[in-house]
Amino acid sequence: MATLSLINPPIVFGIPEIAQPSSTAERWATYVLGACKSEKDPRTLGIWARLVAVSYTTLCESCRLVGVQPRNARDFARVLRIVVKPSFDSRQLAGLLDVSDRRTLESILQKAGFRQPVSIHRQPAVCFFLENQRFISQDNAGLRIIRAVFVSH
Repeated sequence: MATLSLINPPIVFGIPEIAQPSSTAERWATYVLGACKSEKDPRTLGIWARLVAVSYTTLCESCRLVGVQPRNARDFARVLRIVVKPSFDSRQLAGLLDVSDRRTLESILQKAGFRQPVSIHRQPAVCFFLENQRFISQDNAGLRIIRAVFVSH
């Protein structure tokens, strides 16, 4: 695995960035981090792609190349976007997602790990989310980069 280009990483709106992505996993991680900067919930792959200035096809292919279903990557990015906010409160998560039905909301919250009886007060919300989410396999290269970016932040 290539060394992460994070020597003095630039920070935009409190969200770390990868200075110069040098692998598929780093490029995918930049797309996820880009979604975190959005004022509004990037509820579709098309919105997310426009937000990070790539085509829908490029975004989906990037997800597949790192072994993540595009919809799971989208929902992962949507929740991470909320969790990284300094004012994050897990009770507000449902209200900050742009969903139109309860079933979708419950599915996202379940995969995000916020339906477990574990208290997030023992650790920062970002760490809790990254360790307990089920959108992306814990051994995924892209997720390891996201983790590394937040640990070095």
